[in-house]
Amino acid sequence: MKKLILPLIAGLLFTGFSVNTYAIDPDPVVTATATADLVEALAASEKAQLNFGRFTAGASGGTVVIANTPAGTMNVTGTVTVVGGGSPSSAAFSITGQANQEVTITLPADGAVNLTHATTTDVMNVATFSVSDASPKLSASGEATIYVGGTLTIPNTGIEIGVYSGTYNVTFAYQ
Repeated sequence: MKKLILPLIAGLLFTGFSVNTYAIDPDPVVTATATADLVEALAASEKAQLNFGRFTAGASGGTVVIANTPAGTMNVTGTVTVVGGGSPSSAAFSITGQANQEVTITLPADGAVNLTHATTTDVMNVATFSVSDASPKLSASGEATIYVGGTLTIPNTGIEIGVYSGTYNVTFAYQ
């Protein structure tokens, strides 16, 4: 019987315990996820032009300032005098894009834009541009309107009378 007890105890010990062994993977591979959210492109269009109106320069010139508001109020300095019949107005831009997103507006640098006479090389400089909202948030329908005003420097009477015009860039980008 002694001979049976020792193998019986050993058998009970080894059958009651299980040992799990796992191999260690030296090069584990994990499956990861990537996502992208493609949104509609930002678009903008000029709905109204910046118009500095009709005026005389006077003896020493001055400035014409158009406010960056829907009304585009005109103010003058120096010897500049407003003449009726003009249509001063701020520029209006319509922006469309992804709903509820902010947009950054970039205007030309101060003094970088000239208006040139229709038939001569005479110029008047747009000293500054201003915008009603430099970071508008698009509405729930993805729309916004901004207004651009500016300050036109009018030299003395030494330049040709007539119509002056020019172009400028306004840049719109998602924030």
